[in-house]
Amino acid sequence: MIEENTDDMAYLKAVGEGDGNLLDIAYTALLLASFDRPGVSFQKYEHHLKILALDLAGEALEAGSAVERAQALARVLHDRHEYTGNEEYYEDLQNANLMSVIDTRKGLPVTLSILYMHTARAQGWHVEGLAFPQHFLIRLSGAEAADGQVIIDPFNDGAILDARDLRKMIRELSHADAELKPDYYEAITDRDILVRLLNNIKIRCLKVSDLGQAINILSRLVMIDPEMIQHHYELGMLLAHVGKAELARESLNYCLDHSEQFEQNDLIEQQVINTLNSLDKQANENYTEKYRDNVLKLPETE
Repeated sequence: MIEENTDDMAYLKAVGEGDGNLLDIAYTALLLASFDRPGVSFQKYEHHLKILALDLAGEALEAGSAVERAQALARVLHDRHEYTGNEEYYEDLQNANLMSVIDTRKGLPVTLSILYMHTARAQGWHVEGLAFPQHFLIRLSGAEAADGQVIIDPFNDGAILDARDLRKMIRELSHADAELKPDYYEAITDRDILVRLLNNIKIRCLKVSDLGQAINILSRLVMIDPEMIQHHYELGMLLAHVGKAELARESLNYCLDHSEQFEQNDLIEQQVINTLNSLDKQANENYTEKYRDNVLKLPETE
């Protein structure tokens, strides 16, 4: 479960209670990363974020159009600081830890995007994450409406993508006949970006059966995104799976109290009821084998 640090928990609770927009998305991502690197100081990483902002300020004095701004970002993040996507070791968990990404200069689309967003926002530029499936992208605006907008792929060295590029990408990620949908261009909140980041870690943990870390990640998801019933459900089922009966009851009872959020999925609600009944009947038994089949198979997201 989440680390017992009062200040950190209060901060994450405030994120969960907010409107989804954050004053500093990179700081929050660093905080989440720090839970898995105990004892490592923030100072080095906060200093690096300041350096990125200062470098862009010097690089982008005349940048007004969205294209000029995107090119300035790429010169700083990719050309100068050598940030790029980690294609060779894509599944490495460290690609989703912002501290490790700053150390290695390699990461996932979403972690690299957080750095691009932080650096752009330090100049007062408007930048937002998109709901593009499987491969996270950001949209950057120019100084004025006439200066346009561009979609940027931080994983691929800050490349500017047009509709043709996006169509090619979605077909490579899904199937040859896939088409772009308006939903893919929808902006998402900063909190949604962090949820997407944590979901990447959770999925990788489940792939290698690291259930303890998956539970840690789900506890963080519950903190920053408490209204999403799916987080509580997954957390409760995993806790039951590893035999943490009391904590499992807490999450699963929450699910029953908010069962209307399951979108009328009677099967999930019945699984919750069955698991609670079994926990009540066998409270002192080992549930590792009994609940193995309840571990969810989750869709991939990057």
